[in-house]
This record gives sequence, structure tokens and C-alpha cells, in this order.
Amino acid sequence: MVENIQIGKTGIAYILNAEGGLQTKADIRIDPTIIASLVDYKNPENRTIITEKQDPAGNRYLYAISTLKNIDWSVVFRQDVRDAFSELRKTQMLTFFLMVAGCIAVVAVAFILPRYIVRLISSAETQTEAMNRQVIESGKLASIGELAAGIAHEINNPVAIMVEEAGWIEDLLGDEELKETENLSEFKRALKQINTQGKRCKEITHKLLSFARKTDSTINDVKVNDAIREMVSLTAQMARYNNVIIETNLEENLPFIRISPSELQQVMLNLINNAIDAMEKTGGTLTIETGKSKAEKNHIAISVEDTGPGIPKENLDRIFNPFFTTKAVGKGTGLGLSICYGLVQKMGGKIEVSSQVGSGTQFRIFIPFQDSSNDTTTHEFNSTII
Repeated sequence: MVENIQIGKTGIAYILNAEGGLQTKADIRIDPTIIASLVDYKNPENRTIITEKQDPAGNRYLYAISTLKNIDWSVVFRQDVRDAFSELRKTQMLTFFLMVAGCIAVVAVAFILPRYIVRLISSAETQTEAMNRQVIESGKLASIGELAAGIAHEINNPVAIMVEEAGWIEDLLGDEELKETENLSEFKRALKQINTQGKRCKEITHKLLSFARKTDSTINDVKVNDAIREMVSLTAQMARYNNVIIETNLEENLPFIRISPSELQQVMLNLINNAIDAMEKTGGTLTIETGKSKAEKNHIAISVEDTGPGIPKENLDRIFNPFFTTKAVGKGTGLGLSICYGLVQKMGGKIEVSSQVGSGTQFRIFIPFQDSSNDTTTHEFNSTII
């Protein structure tokens, strides 16, 4: 049994008699001087004695010696010191590395966390400052809107008088005495032009007043096409100034949607203005389409597509983030698309964007409508919306 004991890689056991003779087989050479020293150990209480010895070759071994009962023989266990304490050293090394790693982690956290917190605070302060600027800007815009509405209202009165007076002069030209005037045709042409331009001024001021007054978020039944036509008409002059052609492809007989008309107008105005701004240097075409979506059941789809420079891929995931903008400093606050996203979400819909650099950008809006059992009409819609 003792001969078969094997512990670790180097641990063996053997039995010595009182004179130091081996009573078991041993596969390794045991130094006689070490055996003699082991026999010299007196162990009257039969306790196990543990000692460490070095052989002539310089190898250090750990010895455990215990005397057998009722006989003056000893059982000796021998194991290389490195083998005996290998697990302890592994544990010590692991503990050391864990402590070093922990210290490094603590130091890293001590340096990185405060900097991260400082960046967060700085970012929050920047956003707060930008928000304050936006609030001030919104206040200015509101004041300008009220001023513009007042001016438009005041302009309406003299324009109406001009149109009426032009009509009165035209009636006077019908008298017998004035019919013989050489410049009668020129007078009539001028009066017709005054009448036409006066009506045009009246129409512009009417649209401006109509848009300025729609500032509430009251939910109503809205015709999407009418709201889009109104915004297209309001931005037509700016589009012509920037050499942008606005094309519309609006599907007729679309169902009503219950939303705030002013919020839908705000979304469309932001998207149209962004598209015009993107094409202001080169000009281009802005295409607006509406129809029932086949991909989203019971949803109206609105597409706003331009032929501008497009949006890089790395920016597509961030364009709806507040304060993100690629415009020059002072030209944009980065809140337009974020507001559009929030308003469309409020309507129960969703907004998507796809873009290719050099080809243009397309925004798609899906707004739900109440399904009606009486509505059995089916429509085809442009594949860019579906």
C-alpha cells in the first residue's frame, strides 16, 4: 500500500526500519545521509514530524515522518518543495494579478470616470445653452410671426382699395368720351395687370394670415393633400428663388386623418425647407407624393424626395437627434428634424429616411387613419413610398 502512494508529480512514500533500512521498494535513489538523519528523529509521542532537507545535488525536498505503532519503524513521505507548493504559488500569483488588475481598474476608474462625468456635464450644458438659444429664437420667431400677421392684415386693406379703384377706373373707361382715347388699350392692359397683381397680393397675405393663426394643436379631421398644397404654395416663392422645382403627385380620395393640422403643416414645412436648403447651390427637383401605403396597413404614406447632395451614411442614424446639424454655424439649430420626429410619433405614425450621396434624399412619413367599411376603393401608389 505504501509503495503505491503517489502524490503530485514527485511525491513518494517508503518505510524505514530502526537501522534505516528500506522495507519497501523505491524507484528513485535515496541519499543514505538523509536516511540516517531521518532515523535519528525521536518521536516518542508518535507525532508526525515535517522537515525540509537538501540532497547533494541541491534539490530541496519536504519530508513527513511518522513512527508506526508497536514497532520501531517509520513511514516517510517525500516530495519536491516546488511540487508541494505549486498550487499555493499559483494561488498567490493569481491573487497578485487580481490585486494588480483591481488596482489598475481603480486607477482607471479614478481617471476615466471623472472625465466622463465632466464630458456629460459639458454636453448637458451645451444642450441647455442650445435649448435656451432655441427658446429665444422661437420667441423671436413668434414675435416676427405676429408682426407679419399684423402687417399682412394691414396690407390687405390698401390692396383691396387698389383693386376696387382699378375696377372703377375700368368702368369709367367704358364711357363714350374716353373710348376715343388713343391709349385706351394700354390703360386697360395696365388696369388688368393692377387687378391681377392686387388679387395675388391678397392671396399671399391670406395664406400668411391663415398659417400664422394655426398655432394650436387641436385634433381635427384633416385632408393630407390640402395641407400639403397649402405648404407648397407658401414655399413656392422660396423654391423659385433657389431654382428648385416642386412637383406633386397626390393621390385623390384619401381618407381623413385625425391629427392637429398645424402640426402636420409644421412637419411638411420643415421637410420642404430642408430640401430647398440642400439644393440652394445647384437647384433641383423636390417631389412630394401621397397615397395609401401597402407596407403599413391603414396608413397614409407621404414622400418628400429631393435631388440634392444626399446625406452620408455615418450621419443617417443621427439626423433625428436633437441639436445634430450639418449646416453652417448660425444657419441651423439641429432641432427641425427632431421636432418632426416627435410630432409624427405623437400622431401615431413613423418617419423614415433613405439617402445616397450625390443622388438625393427621401423622407417617408406613415400616418394611420381610421379604416372605414364603406371605403372599398383601392389605389396604386408609387413604389418609392411602398
